Amino acid sequence: MAKDRTKLTLERLERAALRLRPIERRVLVLSARERLSIAEIAARLGITSEAAERILVAALCRLDRALERQERAWWRFW
Repeated sequence: MAKDRTKLTLERLERAALRLRPIERRVLVLSARERLSIAEIAARLGITSEAAERILVAALCRLDRALERQERAWWRFW
């Protein structure tokens, strides 16, 4: 994330996380909150390690974009 962003609050993070797909939220929670490795996440969800890593990367990118969208006024997207 950029240095010039506004302060990250739990409310902003939760609102941004709502924009993620359910599988992305699940993988992100397993990684960040439960501190599981990619291999452990894959085993728990019954997917490959590559798929778990791909989903985690996508979740982080989408979360970053959602947080960025919260900071800009709607008319600044054009």
